[in-house]
Amino acid sequence: MSSTTAKRVRVCNDSCVTFTETKEFNFTWTIQNFPTWMAKSDNERYSPRFPATEEEDLQWALLFKCESSSDASYCSLYLKLKLKLLPEKNIDAMYEFVMMDSEKTIFMKRSGVDNFGTGTSWGYSNFIKRDELENQIGLGNTLIIACKVNVNAGMVDEMIESSIVEPEASPSSLIEDLASLLESKKYGDVSIKVGNRKILAHKNILAARSSVFAAMFEHKMQEKITNVVSIADIKLVVLEEMLRYIYTDKVNNLDTLSYQLYTAADKYDIPALKSLCRIAILGNLSTENVAETIICADLHSDGEMKSRAMQFLSRNSSVALGVTKSKGWKQMEATHPHLVTEAFEALASNM
Repeated sequence: MSSTTAKRVRVCNDSCVTFTETKEFNFTWTIQNFPTWMAKSDNERYSPRFPATEEEDLQWALLFKCESSSDASYCSLYLKLKLKLLPEKNIDAMYEFVMMDSEKTIFMKRSGVDNFGTGTSWGYSNFIKRDELENQIGLGNTLIIACKVNVNAGMVDEMIESSIVEPEASPSSLIEDLASLLESKKYGDVSIKVGNRKILAHKNILAARSSVFAAMFEHKMQEKITNVVSIADIKLVVLEEMLRYIYTDKVNNLDTLSYQLYTAADKYDIPALKSLCRIAILGNLSTENVAETIICADLHSDGEMKSRAMQFLSRNSSVALGVTKSKGWKQMEATHPHLVTEAFEALASNM
């Protein structure tokens, strides 16, 4: 009679979390007796640097320009990087300007994303009409300018405390076992039908991962009675990848199937898969597919994805010109004209 001795393996576990560190700078510039300040100021006036602490490696300033003569029709507002104690590589910053009166009532707001080097200024030459600014300030004679800046400060590695364990048992093979269960077709109790093809699956696993499948099997619906789920609007390859994710938390061919998988995940209420597809879609935005992304986001009421796609579209006029020549844009003009209007409004707000 033979015997087998369990292998003891001494395992050292170390882990590290790598994340993108974001810095946010908030600055409020209150200018009292604004008409007097305007009359005495030069053509351009800088705010104090912010943040005030010398420990910060980034410092910014606002540049306000407004001609003293009555001929000037617009006032300008810019954000300038005054100090950068970082490697010589430029940095991308997302900024927002807000103008308020003495009661802190907002009457102008604009935002942008640009690449800054030391001494670089970005903003708007035609931020607000001079006469509109004076009318908005009114008798309070106070102008408040608020600025928010978000900067990607780079990647940070954070080590997590080490541990040493001596496991008695083999590592878990749950994912591999579930994948094998799906592929082997063993013990299945429900068939998912696409066209003439059927895939044998397991009700308890489907129900645990999808509230839609759970509802089918909990109530006296056709799927519970016949043990067949018929799907007419999803291709077989998409269904196979959706099932792979349900069983294993993994998916293949995400780059080519991201839009179709996103739609399937939304229909069957699989939030984690939907989020994974959204990340893939936004990570591959281009002039060729941004219109398709806007349509997809609108159909599924995904405000986050729609907003990010609109920001990409309105980044600059050259991007917008390329988008309007794409097949997706032509489709949007034909089937979703209200999105074309929204896209032009987003572009105009950043010009």
